[in-house]
Amino acid sequence: MKLSDMQTSDEVLAEDLKDSAFRAEWERTALARAIANQVIAYRANHNLSQSQLAARLGMRQPQVARLEAAEHNPSIETLIRLAGVLDIEFAIDIRPAARPTRLVNKRAQTTAALSVTSVGTTEVLVAAGA
Repeated sequence: MKLSDMQTSDEVLAEDLKDSAFRAEWERTALARAIANQVIAYRANHNLSQSQLAARLGMRQPQVARLEAAEHNPSIETLIRLAGVLDIEFAIDIRPAARPTRLVNKRAQTTAALSVTSVGTTEVLVAAGA
């Protein structure tokens, strides 16, 4: 198979999202994926192992692994800890899908937006930055 014949990751995802069970799980873990991306990026940029990052966060290594796996949405307490220790700002906007974003600034809606996901009649925008 030629490289040009292969599907892009966006094409594969679009196909997978046609499955209602996959779509539901994708929507449920939108926040977890956005946070995982930030944690992984921080760890890579600072050349840290999961154990070293866990020590900085006052956690155990398996907790960092779970954050990076993005299978469960982190608690507000975890987000507060991440923001304080890693110096990352999080903006989370949860609103009815039909209503425009008003509380999150333009930067968060564009360049810093990590995830914008519709969950039923609700839309969730997650933005993060250092």
